[in-house]
Amino acid sequence: MLNITQGTLFILYLLFLWVPTKKALLLYQQNRYQMQRYDRSLKDELCYHKEHLENICALLGVYVLLFARKEDLPCLFIMLLLMYVLVLWRKEDTTAYRKPLVYTHRVKRYLCICYVCYGLIVFYMLQIFQLYLMILLFPFFYLLPWLLLIPLGIALLPLEKQIQSMYMKEAKQLLQQHQNLHIIGITGSYGKTSVKHILYQLIAQQYYTLMTPHSYNNKMGITLTIRKQLQSLHEVFLCEMGADHVHEISALMAFVKPSWSIVTAIGPQHLSTFQTMEHIVHEKMQAIECLPKDGIGFLNIDNAWIREYPIQNTCRIVTYGTHAAADYRIKDIVYSKQGASFKIHVKGVDYAFHTKLLGKHNVVNIAAGIAVAHCLGIELSVLQELTKHLPYVEHRLQLRPTSSYTMLDDAYNSNVEGATYALEVLAKMEGKHIVVTPGFLDLGDMEENAHIRLGKQLAQVADEVILVGQHQSKHIVKGLQQAQYDSRHVYVCENIQEAFELLKQLATKDSVVLFENDLPDAFNH
Repeated sequence: MLNITQGTLFILYLLFLWVPTKKALLLYQQNRYQMQRYDRSLKDELCYHKEHLENICALLGVYVLLFARKEDLPCLFIMLLLMYVLVLWRKEDTTAYRKPLVYTHRVKRYLCICYVCYGLIVFYMLQIFQLYLMILLFPFFYLLPWLLLIPLGIALLPLEKQIQSMYMKEAKQLLQQHQNLHIIGITGSYGKTSVKHILYQLIAQQYYTLMTPHSYNNKMGITLTIRKQLQSLHEVFLCEMGADHVHEISALMAFVKPSWSIVTAIGPQHLSTFQTMEHIVHEKMQAIECLPKDGIGFLNIDNAWIREYPIQNTCRIVTYGTHAAADYRIKDIVYSKQGASFKIHVKGVDYAFHTKLLGKHNVVNIAAGIAVAHCLGIELSVLQELTKHLPYVEHRLQLRPTSSYTMLDDAYNSNVEGATYALEVLAKMEGKHIVVTPGFLDLGDMEENAHIRLGKQLAQVADEVILVGQHQSKHIVKGLQQAQYDSRHVYVCENIQEAFELLKQLATKDSVVLFENDLPDAFNH
C-alpha cells in the first residue's frame, strides 16, 4: 500500500499526465488512427512544437529539489508538482485548437486503457523507487503518453477492426432493407464535398435525400451516417468516398454498392501514402469500374488523368466540363465579384445558368450536379432556377464579409488546383489583397515544387502574405523570393492564432483576406 505522501504523488502524477495524453490522442486522431502516419507525425510534433521542449525544460527544474534537505523534499516536490499541474491544465483550457479532440468511443477506450497503464506504472514505481529517483524520472513522464500510444495502437488494432466490422455489418443490413434507395457514390482527389453539397441542393426538393455530413467519407464515417441517419423515407443517398491508400475505394464500393458514381477530379493528393500518381488514378477510378453494368459513371472530362484512363467497365458514362467532347459542356463563362454566369450545352441546346459561387472549379462542380440531377429526371429549366440560389459550401471559397475586412474562406480546399482558382478570384476583387496559408499537405515528393509555385503565384496577387508554420513555409518563401517579392510584406507565424493577431494590424475595411487551407494543429509546423 501507499503512504500519504506516495498517495498524493500518485494522484498528482495521474493529473499531470492528462494534458500530454490529450495532445497525443489528438495527434493520433488527426492521423486517422493510422500508426504509420502517427509515427511520422510524432517526430515532427516533438521537433517543431517548441512547447514540448519548454515543458520538459520546466520539468527539469525539479532537479534543484535534490539539493533541498531530505526532510523537506517530499513537501517541496508535491507543492511544485501541484503548481505545475495547475499551470498545465490552465494553459490547456485556454488553447484554441483548430480541430480539437473528439471524444469518440474509440478515444474513450484509449483514455481508459492509458490510465490503467499509468496507474500500474506509477503505483509500482512509487513502491520500488525512493523519492529522489522519482524526481529524477519525473521529466520523462511527459513523453510517456506519446510513446505508449504506439504499442497500445498496435495491440488494440484487432479489437478496433472487430468493432468496426460489427458496425459495418449492421450498416449493410440497413442498406439491404432499403431496396429502393438510390445510392450515388462521390469521390475524387478534391471537389467531392462541394459536389455533394451542390447536388443535394439541386435534388432535395424532389427527392428525400440523405448525404454523408461534413467530410465523413471513410468507412466508419459512412457507417455512422447509415446507422444514425438513414430512414425508410429516404430515396437518394449521396455517399462521399475518400481514400488515402490503395484498395480503399474498391472496399467502400463493395460496402455501399452505389448504382451511380461521380469522379470529380484527380490530382496529387495523399502522395505520401499512395506513393505514385498511377496508384491514385487507379484507386479513384474504381468508383466507376466497380459499378454494376446498368450503372452510370459521371466524369469530369477536363481532368487529364480521368480523360485518359482506360475504363474497364461497359456501364454508361456521362461526362461534364469545358472539353468539347463533354455531354454536359460548359460554355461562355463570365466571372464577376457576384459569382459566375455560364451556359451548359446539352444535346445541341444551350442553357444559361448563374451562380453566386466563386471560381472556375465551382462552375465545374455545379455542372457535375446538373448532369446527375438531370439524369435523375429533373428538368434543366428547374435546375436553372435552383442554381441561382445555391448557397456557399462552407469553407470552400466562401465569401464572408466581416466588420474588419472581407474574407474569402477557402480553408478546406487543400489542393494545388483549388488554390490557383482561389487566387484568380482574389485577383478580381477590389481592395488590399492579403493571403493567409500554411501551404499544402500530403503531396509527397511534389510538395516542394508545389509550394515554390504557390509562392510565385502569391507574388502576382497578394499585397501581404501571412504564412503559418516555420518548417512547411520555407519553400513558399523560396518561391516568393524567386519572384522578387518584397520580403517586408511576408510574415511567418507559428500558428493560426498568431496569424489572426497579425491580421488585426494589417487588415483594413477595404482588405480582402483569402484563407487558403487550414491544417489541423497536428500538421502546422
